Amino acid sequence: MRYNKLERSIAYFLSKFPKFKLFVKKNYQKINYLINKKDYNYKSKYELKKITYLSKESFFGYYDKSPINKTNEFIIFHSSNTSTKQLPNPSIPIDIILYDIKNGKFKLIDKSYAYNWQQGSRLMWVDDYRFIYNIFEDNDYKSKIYDIKAESFKIIDFPIYDVFKDKFAFSLNFERLGIGRGDYAYKNKNLDINWKDNENDGLYFIDLINNKVKLIISLQDAIEINPKSNVAKKHKFNHIMISPNGKKIMFMHRWFLENNQKLDTLLIANVDGSNLKIVVNSGMVSHCFWYDNENIFGYLREFDGDKYYMININTLEKKVIGKNIIDKFGDGHPNIYKNNIVFDTYPDKSRILHLFIYNLKTNKLEELGEFFQSFDYYSETRCDLHPRFSFDGKKIFFDSVHEGKRYLYMMGLKND
Repeated sequence: MRYNKLERSIAYFLSKFPKFKLFVKKNYQKINYLINKKDYNYKSKYELKKITYLSKESFFGYYDKSPINKTNEFIIFHSSNTSTKQLPNPSIPIDIILYDIKNGKFKLIDKSYAYNWQQGSRLMWVDDYRFIYNIFEDNDYKSKIYDIKAESFKIIDFPIYDVFKDKFAFSLNFERLGIGRGDYAYKNKNLDINWKDNENDGLYFIDLINNKVKLIISLQDAIEINPKSNVAKKHKFNHIMISPNGKKIMFMHRWFLENNQKLDTLLIANVDGSNLKIVVNSGMVSHCFWYDNENIFGYLREFDGDKYYMININTLEKKVIGKNIIDKFGDGHPNIYKNNIVFDTYPDKSRILHLFIYNLKTNKLEELGEFFQSFDYYSETRCDLHPRFSFDGKKIFFDSVHEGKRYLYMMGLKND
């Protein structure tokens, strides 16, 4: 069962009272689960392969990157040394694992103390045989590039959020992400953030070749082009994504009122920080993905309500996508391969997360699977499916807890 219009309206009203909303939401969900619970933990007609190192809990991270390289030889993922039902512990590292698919061998590459359950260490491929991830050492956040062929490391003196090949990256203040909830934050330093200083924090450009960093867009820059955010007491940037051609970036400016109510603005800019402009400023922007170099696909609040829209970054025209087909499932995490969009849902009344694939041209929707999530995984410890295509579109990777523990899974798709 899906949440109906009335339930969503109540949830929207309660968003003005975040702490009370969390209390009401969890108890309402528990009641609904008792009424609607299923007698299965997962359903799928597709074969699943669980990817785990030494039978430990495993996961990849966010929905915007693929764990498999372009040659389909290697998979990278995180392996946990503690139960992921608990909040991440900055004193207990996660392992960075390389899986050689052809030989079926796993290799422990490194450990990282800079991570969370939603995005891990921002582990991602730089090219076919090199990958990057964040670390915490010498009392500072950094990143490391590992070269599979050379079996060597390169240290970058700043953490990354997104990278463009081996050329450059963008980043932000990972401790500042702890505003509201710490889903995407690192907490190793427990910094005392100066919330009044928005001039000296924001979006950072990292030259990966020369190992140099500079602040290119400050939080104050975002506030100045969006005067209504002036009323906010706290600000942060999040969810940076570089366009496929490496010329643009999109990111969210999230600002918080006195009662911790969160409001969102979606911004884009050139990668040098110029031509900063607002794309969405309706108060709610959720998960987005570059469809191509000129269009962003995302779940947001616009003229037709909370739905998936396609946004042209040049004209700012917005079109509803999959009306009455995919919008009835609410928010999810979209990943795109050509005309195919794979996306998930949040738990329904039975605590089932659904995995779908939708074709933009044919309007065909297919459910790929259903996966149970117990209340052991909730809020910051939740396990969204975060589906991601392989680079050739033949496989989908996702994280799930339907077996009672968090694991990374690989699903092979049928070719048309």
